[in-house]
Amino acid sequence: MVSGRWLAGAFGVVLVMAAVCSYATLGLLFYQGQWQLILHPAKTITATPQAKFENIRFDYTEEGVARLSGWWIPADAGAKWSGDTVLYLHGGDGSLSNYVGTLDALHALGVNVFAFDYRGYGKSEPTHPDEARMSADADAAWSYLTDTRHENGKMIVIYGTGVGASLAAELAERHAAAGLVLDGPNAPARQVIGSDARAKILPMWLLLTQKFDPAKSLRTLKTPKLFLDRDGAKARTEELYREAAEPREYFELKQGEGYEAAMQRFLGDVLT
Repeated sequence: MVSGRWLAGAFGVVLVMAAVCSYATLGLLFYQGQWQLILHPAKTITATPQAKFENIRFDYTEEGVARLSGWWIPADAGAKWSGDTVLYLHGGDGSLSNYVGTLDALHALGVNVFAFDYRGYGKSEPTHPDEARMSADADAAWSYLTDTRHENGKMIVIYGTGVGASLAAELAERHAAAGLVLDGPNAPARQVIGSDARAKILPMWLLLTQKFDPAKSLRTLKTPKLFLDRDGAKARTEELYREAAEPREYFELKQGEGYEAAMQRFLGDVLT
């Protein structure tokens, strides 16, 4: 006959094992899905640039399938920087359609603009995005400009918005660009994810794979940098600016005012 003490002990063991399994499952789900706390992709294109543009497919697989889709927006004939290019890395929300306002403003400066959707966004390869894939996609865009279009890296300015600013800083660290623009850079992933309730009961140090933090790159990066301080991102922009190596510039956009003048000045400084 089974004693009551044995049953109680067995029941306790089952409860402990169930709790451990539940905790492990929660940790696994968090580990696999943490990107969703930072990135919110859209697979639709609902708006396009006002200027004439060319749909570009690039980064082909061995089977001849393009992983990435983007827009080449050429500068107008005779424009000031018609031989130079801005490589635009958009933020973590939506798709290229959400950033056409910035793309139009960049084109109006008189420079070529190349912008693309990371995998998992827009018309690019349908898979879930994460920092590693997006970083590889940024490298593929750089290679498209320098290898396929045969552009000189010293005639390319890398421009990142939101999480794209983190990707842009790391891209500039790997390649010799003319300049780097960080437009409203994101808070680091540890801060964003740390605000999630699950993160308070899980070992973040073990599970965190997404960083999206350009601070380390900026401390030693000698590429000329422009920090654009937008509403809602001031504290982060100032923090990164203070820690960044020279040369660097800082400009506060008050309700978007002064953008054109700040960009004209910066491009004039870094593009020859």
